[in-house]
Parts: sequence; structure tokens; C-alpha cells
Amino acid sequence: MSQLLVNIGNSCVSAARAEPAARGSSPAVAGLLREPTPRDAAALAALAARIAGLRRRGETAGVCSVVPAAARALVAAMPDAHLVDHTWDFPFAVSIREPRTVGADRWCNVAAAAAAALDDALVVDAGTATTIDVLAAGVFTGGLIAPGMAFAARKLQEEAAQLWPVPFAPCELRPGRDTEEALAIGAFHVGVHGVAGVVEALLAAWPRSRVITTGGLGGYVARAGWLYDPDWTLRGLAALLDRRRHAGGATR
Repeated sequence: MSQLLVNIGNSCVSAARAEPAARGSSPAVAGLLREPTPRDAAALAALAARIAGLRRRGETAGVCSVVPAAARALVAAMPDAHLVDHTWDFPFAVSIREPRTVGADRWCNVAAAAAAALDDALVVDAGTATTIDVLAAGVFTGGLIAPGMAFAARKLQEEAAQLWPVPFAPCELRPGRDTEEALAIGAFHVGVHGVAGVVEALLAAWPRSRVITTGGLGGYVARAGWLYDPDWTLRGLAALLDRRRHAGGATR
């Protein structure tokens, strides 16, 4: 049976369908919808109704959300949807002080690593926030959370009296010839190389780790030998739903 997968982030909501895959292999994920995350209740309800309309008869629906209001709207539209949280049975051991504070996206990202038969992984999710989670010897040991690269640049430009917004986009690494260029070059390269530098430092401590990057800005961070997969969080959600189905888990 296929699965309707919904990933609700602070900036974007994406829905996809995962078709059944052979045991031990990664499911094929086909995108169905991708929109900015609404902020008002009416828009959230309308988007939830559209997503519910994508669901096939008898299809399992899973939700990974870091936006409680959006999750509530979606569960109102699909009351039998499975909403990932810290109480689920995970395919890895957990060494986290307060599991209830860990976002659903992080559980799904680590689950995708476990589903890919990785015991050691660093999963970098670069979006509104940048998270780096560590799976070491099959144990989710925790991670790092920092302001997202574009978000940090935007806040600097909002708060500084003599600076102004510039797009966060790839650009040549060179000295900026004026303030606008300096802002654009600094935002992109300090952001990207800063994240990559932290990952390299973590690799010195966990040298066996496979590095995976995902999220809206994950492609900018990826390096040779690292895996970039924009559907990584959705793959983890699919793996968790499949595990839940085989275990006979109750719908949340």
C-alpha cells in the first residue's frame, strides 16, 4: 500500500507519495505539492483540505511537522493520519536528555539513515534552521541547531541600521566591491562554509560517519563524497510509517 507523506516545515509544506518498496530498500518518493507554510488559520485549513484531497482510498497518511498549528489543521482534515513524535518506536537507540523536545523532522532524518542501513551518520538539514544530527554506532546521540543560513542573513539585514536585504543565492567568492555585494557574498559563503566547517569538525570526532544533506538549502552545503537528498526527511517518514504498520502501531 502506498503512503501519503506530509512534511510541514517553518517555511514550506511538501506532500509526496511513497510507493511500496522491496524490504530493505528505499521507497520511491514522488512529489505532489510544495507550498509556503501558511500563517493564518483559514489558509492552513484550505491547504490541509487540498492535501487530504490528494489521498487515495485506503492510503496510509503520515505527518512530520514542526509547526503545531499546521499539524492540527492537517489532522482535522485527516483524523486517522499518523503524526510523528518522540513516543514512536524508532529503528535506533536514543541517548537524548529530553526526547519530547526533539522535532519530528529530526526523528525522521535519523530514521532515514537507519533505513539506509547506516549505523554512523551526520544528517544536515538546512532550512529555516540548520540542524545537524549524529547517529553513532546505531545510537541517536543528539545534534546541533543553528539559525538557517538565509534566515541569519535576513535577520542581520533587518536589525542593522545601515544594511538592507539581499537575496541568499550562489555567488563568486571574492571581496565585495560595495556593501550590497559584500552582504550577498558574505551571507552565502560564510553561511555555507560555516556549516560545512562544523560538519568537518564533527567528522574528526566521528570519522566513520556518512554525511547526508537535505532541506531547501542542503544542496549548497553538499561536498564531494557527501549525499544530497532533498527527499531525505520524507524517506524517513515513510520508513517510520512502514515500521509502525508492521508493528501494528495505533494511529495517532
